Amino acid sequence: MQIVEYPISTYLPRDVVYFDGSSATLPQDYVLKEGNLRLFVPKNKIEDVVNALKGSGFREEKLEFYKGEKYSLSMRIYNIWELHVRIYDDGFIDGHFEVSRDYLEHLQYYTIPSIYEVFDFYRTAYNKLHIFDNVAKKWIKEVRTQYLITLEPPKSLTAWQPITAIVGALSAIGIIAYALSRLDKGED
Repeated sequence: MQIVEYPISTYLPRDVVYFDGSSATLPQDYVLKEGNLRLFVPKNKIEDVVNALKGSGFREEKLEFYKGEKYSLSMRIYNIWELHVRIYDDGFIDGHFEVSRDYLEHLQYYTIPSIYEVFDFYRTAYNKLHIFDNVAKKWIKEVRTQYLITLEPPKSLTAWQPITAIVGALSAIGIIAYALSRLDKGED
């Protein structure tokens, strides 16, 4: 097991003004729920955004829980953390910080949404920040104040690769032991 020292932090919108002129104070638990606040790029810019993310070090993910996305990309951030980005056919983008897939804790540990960091990685391909409040069904025109959200690391981390190597070795030993127990003279 590995002990981790560094948390990860991000800013998320708190007091916002919508394009219709109304304003709202978004509760912290609301902005922490992935999918409530979403990034958006026009459909004709999706490929450019994907290429910009890949050019910044993101890679396509095959081991993930599929949520209907066209692209699932992730990049290692600060040793144990990953920034995971899902891009959908309609141009909406969801991103979050999570424990790396290299650790068993990835499967059950908290995540926090990422808006500004994801934008920062693709802004060379599309430099307009569009944030959509998916519950209110309104576009955000202005963010007046923000929450500083910090995700503390797990107390310890368990790398899954050594476990699979041990299980594989024990399985091989079991198969060999079974085969050897079946040795016979070759008679009926």
